[in-house]
Amino acid sequence: MLISPNAQLSSDFSLLVVSVLFVVTLFAAVWISFLKWRLKWRMAAQRIWIDRSTAIAAERSRVLEIVSSNHRVDDLLSEICASVIRLLPGAECTYTLRPENEITGTGCEDPDSGKVILFEIALRNDAERLAGKIVASSSGQIQAEDREAVRVMVAELASLSMRHSQLYRGLVHHSTHDPLTELPNRRLYESRLAEALKWAEQRGNRLAVIYIDVNRFKYVNDKFGHKIGDLYLQQISARLKHQLRSIDLLARVGGDEFIVIAPFPETADRAHAVISRLKGCFNEPFLLDGKVITGSASFGYARYPQDGTTADELTRVADHAMYVCKHDAHIAQEARGVSLVTPDELGLALINGDFRLAYQPQFSASGELRGLEVLLRLEHPTLGFIPPGAFIAVAERHSVIVDIGAWALRVALQDATRWNLASGPLVTLGVNVSTRQLQEPEYAASVLRCLEEHDFPADRLEIELIERSLMLTEEEPVLQQLEQLRRAGVRISLDDFGTEQSCLGLLHKLPIDTIKIDHGFIRAMDDEPKVLPIIQAIVYMARSLGKRVIAEGIEHIGPVPALLNMGSMDFQGYLLSRPLPAAEVDELIAGWRSGIVMPDAFQGQLRFAGTELIVDEPQVLPSPFKAYDSSAQRFPM
Repeated sequence: MLISPNAQLSSDFSLLVVSVLFVVTLFAAVWISFLKWRLKWRMAAQRIWIDRSTAIAAERSRVLEIVSSNHRVDDLLSEICASVIRLLPGAECTYTLRPENEITGTGCEDPDSGKVILFEIALRNDAERLAGKIVASSSGQIQAEDREAVRVMVAELASLSMRHSQLYRGLVHHSTHDPLTELPNRRLYESRLAEALKWAEQRGNRLAVIYIDVNRFKYVNDKFGHKIGDLYLQQISARLKHQLRSIDLLARVGGDEFIVIAPFPETADRAHAVISRLKGCFNEPFLLDGKVITGSASFGYARYPQDGTTADELTRVADHAMYVCKHDAHIAQEARGVSLVTPDELGLALINGDFRLAYQPQFSASGELRGLEVLLRLEHPTLGFIPPGAFIAVAERHSVIVDIGAWALRVALQDATRWNLASGPLVTLGVNVSTRQLQEPEYAASVLRCLEEHDFPADRLEIELIERSLMLTEEEPVLQQLEQLRRAGVRISLDDFGTEQSCLGLLHKLPIDTIKIDHGFIRAMDDEPKVLPIIQAIVYMARSLGKRVIAEGIEHIGPVPALLNMGSMDFQGYLLSRPLPAAEVDELIAGWRSGIVMPDAFQGQLRFAGTELIVDEPQVLPSPFKAYDSSAQRFPM
């Protein structure tokens, strides 16, 4: 049968079409399978990424929570290494933390162990010097993406841990040590004495507590200035420390007072031998910035267990013995320019009206009057003016301080009423309160009665406590007093913050409204740059807790720009006004309440030597610029 050419061509064409369709269909099927496989692969990779990110986030949150709990840096680094092991199965992680000259090698693993170092993270201290490193290694295969993600997390957490640990150690050190002499302060002394007594009791040993009061320190400070006074205390502390053993403890517990804990003296003669060595520290004169000063001190001691078995008993006996020594030697007049003031004399001075009040204003950076601190003065009829340091400590040891405090509050409220501080913009009246007053059962009730008698708003009165008062807050009656006052609206201020061991764990629980940065920190800003981060930490902590911050001891403009950089706070000090008697405040209070012209440094601008230094933003000024144009002020100095 013959097939026409057209039919043959049509048949070939149909076969070609079917072939093409088959190939296209097969290609489409293969492509769809490839797309499905690719989609599944991407979804699996995405799940792995999500799982890895979730795990890293969980470990990061866990470690951050531990960091916020103020653990030791070794504990923090151990937790970071544990996170590495959890996130990278089969990996190992170690860390070193030692001085720079002891860090050797490139890792912590034996180069012949067959392990591959995944990454190394350098640990640096606050001076950006190498302080150690974290090394992660593995003998198996680790995905590059997993390794890099974990490395980034570890680098972040390690840096944060080092900074946080250094900041916390700095705060703890400054809260337990005197910033001038670097000696333990009263709170650390009491803690170490309790430990020493426990040790002595368990082993049947003995110890002595030696109380030292530097004679004529007030005279030296007033005649030669604070700089010489500070050098005097530093040299005294260095000499005393040189005469003690490594197991002894020397603490500075007051402006001119030191205490020594000398464990294991076998006899009374041993205590006398220690005191004899300490007295020898004052045999040679002190050379202080070109000035020669002959020093002396009064000593008193108490022995365990003969004179007491508790820290309070031993400290009290040693303190009393020191004052007896001072009185018997008739050196009270040399020590402070006045005879020793007894509690009975203070009570008589109160009856005779010899006490006076002085007021020092507190201003905002813009010149608004924010408060007045009430300061106590004593004008003795025969001895003349007696500085507070010569009678406050004596008064606080006896009940006479309760009567003096009640008088001061009553007179201060009378003055405040005369100045119309009960109305208008808020101006607080800060009254200092001793720990002895807080222990009075009816103290809070007496304060509230006094406010009611003078029709003075409770929220304009501020009770100022020294930092050491925080130690009493664990006593329920004292805490109840503070809470009763706070419920009535009375504000609570913490004065001299940073001079004792700051009870950081209790600070957020206590009814405190204001934190005053101790003038010692402010004064140290001129010559000790390391104190600046401590002040920043205190300000940040106070503002985070919603507390008002006052920088006291502002005597010149040097620290002002750096303080302004830290945020909103109020200022108090001789730069703005010295403490003034009520009669002078009568003439100035209206001008204060209208606002004063602050020194140029508070506006970020400083005049010096006829030139003008423009500061775009407040900052720490170079040391030559530590004066200001006094013609710009409108307040008494």
